Amino acid sequence: MEMLNSERHLRPHLAQNFLSAIDATGGIITVDNTEACAVALVRDAILGNASDIHFLPCDDVIHIRLRIDGRLLDAVRMPTHQAIRIVRHFKTLSDLDPMPAMTPLVARRSIDVDGRTIDIRVATVPSIGGEKMVLRLLNRRQLQHRVHELGMHDEELDEIRRWLRHVTGMFVVTGPTGSGKTTTLYALLQELRLHERSVVTIENPVEYRVDGITQIQVDEHHQLTFSEGVRATLRLDVDYILLGEVRDAASAHAAMEASSTGRTLMTTMHARDAVGAVTALRNWGLSDHEIATAMEVVIAQRLVRKLCTNCRIHESPRDDEAEWLHSLKIPVPEVTWHAGACDDCRGLGYLGRTGIFEVWRVSAEDYHAIVEHCDERSLREQLARRGHRALLTNGMTVATDGTTSLDELRQLGAFFVPPIGDQT
Repeated sequence: MEMLNSERHLRPHLAQNFLSAIDATGGIITVDNTEACAVALVRDAILGNASDIHFLPCDDVIHIRLRIDGRLLDAVRMPTHQAIRIVRHFKTLSDLDPMPAMTPLVARRSIDVDGRTIDIRVATVPSIGGEKMVLRLLNRRQLQHRVHELGMHDEELDEIRRWLRHVTGMFVVTGPTGSGKTTTLYALLQELRLHERSVVTIENPVEYRVDGITQIQVDEHHQLTFSEGVRATLRLDVDYILLGEVRDAASAHAAMEASSTGRTLMTTMHARDAVGAVTALRNWGLSDHEIATAMEVVIAQRLVRKLCTNCRIHESPRDDEAEWLHSLKIPVPEVTWHAGACDDCRGLGYLGRTGIFEVWRVSAEDYHAIVEHCDERSLREQLARRGHRALLTNGMTVATDGTTSLDELRQLGAFFVPPIGDQT
């Protein structure tokens, strides 16, 4: 099929099944082969462990891109009049009007690929270049992780297990969008004896349906917000509440209200590290006493790509890596790990992802520091004095042992807070 010139780097090997399906009918997408081509594209995404398929319109061409291990990679570039058939197919399959919409649309659909049912969330939005579509492949296996499979060090696992033996208060997971926070919360639920407890989740959206628990979909159009959802659960004789996200003052106060009534509340929020959760709650108007009383455990986390063990390279650090480490006052190692390229990783140098975690179990000393309104730096210094491992410290551990590369850590940039003192 005809490919148009562009400066964007294409990786057509990521869409081999899709391209083969097109070539089998003379290199064009027709009414007769549209469904086969669409299924082939989803098959490619599954084989590449992609989480999303993007259709990016640029006037007379559409870029088909796959998000693999958090990175968005260009796989195919096609004339719009060809690729639009695939876009319309997925819209029709999801009971949406196939013609371009003037408002954002969201729908869900399941399709069969090689005897396997794949749940897909279809989202579209109008843009200057045309209608953009993203297909999110909902992987139920993400909900089957246990805590020990997430990538935590033994010290962090011990803190989590101590909390699990006496579940109480508020459990917070912090990190940016796409850092695996929901996966961590559901891994915690897997550790609890759910068959003996009442569990309610409030999510937006409910991505994965789980048997045995009550899942509430936020619907702000009908005044069912995160905060209203939490308050509604308090009348349901619930043991555990999983709140998808604390995102504003109303949901923060509702979360605090729930945890103060003896329920266990697990939630997520955006903060740079574990201590940053305290500042976030303060900014939403919660008192220091409320925060210190409710907060039991805070996990800060990020996801990084894992180096392909078949082709990773062990060599001296580059000048830019050494400069970056110096800026963080971290000793520069004699050798570092870098990505290679081979058939095992499809030429990407990385294969899969793992988590980097910071686990803070709030102690009596921390309780008093929060009540006394200690700032973030003072809290971090207090934690460092007792050997607490900061997020960046744990990141350096997985970089120096060859699990990931310094390049991956640098991609996280401002989300990292430099460790205080020499923790490396």
